[in-house]
Amino acid sequence: MIIIFQILCAQVVDRRFSGCPAPSTRTSMGLRACVLLAIVTALLARSHADRVLADGFFEHKTQAATGQTTGTWAVLFYESLPEEPAALGEFEALTQPALEHQIFLARVDISTNPQLRHRFRAVGSPAVVLFRHQKMYRYEGTLSRDSFLHWATEAYEASPGAKVPQPPPAFRLLMEPLYSYVDGRVGAAVGVLVGAAILVTLLAARHERDRKRKPRWKQH
Repeated sequence: MIIIFQILCAQVVDRRFSGCPAPSTRTSMGLRACVLLAIVTALLARSHADRVLADGFFEHKTQAATGQTTGTWAVLFYESLPEEPAALGEFEALTQPALEHQIFLARVDISTNPQLRHRFRAVGSPAVVLFRHQKMYRYEGTLSRDSFLHWATEAYEASPGAKVPQPPPAFRLLMEPLYSYVDGRVGAAVGVLVGAAILVTLLAARHERDRKRKPRWKQH
């Protein structure tokens, strides 16, 4: 789609400036047209690339908790296991209308992004969350065009907002695999110790019971 758009724009530019009298004027106007073409192409590319967010670049793209200079975002949190929810298709259909109101739509599969699942665990799933001015608002209505756009541009202010949770520090992200490994080992060790303690207790109780039942011989 982007390539076709570039070809069409190039043809328009060529036809538009083919009759310019002065080469310098034509060159200047052509450069401006090329710059405009590059900007539009970048925006189109961004609107497609930003539709799926993940652990590694969610905050970099949205800046939800760190300034939000990239704009307003509406994100669908969902789980694709065992299958994608029906709301995903309805949400995808809102991409272009929302973009016309300068709202970027994206989605996050929390079943494959454990860091975002933990960070936004209070949101639930599936859920559409609007990120605006470092606050987040959960959408409770239907995913019809008019209903969603009215809420995302105006009515969201009446919804209870919450501060966007901060992303985990880089050191924690680096050590997360080690923490998970250690937690698993510690959990297994605790389980073994508890099982051993129960077994020893049962054996001791049985030994004591057998000792009391053993007959005592009287001495004459």
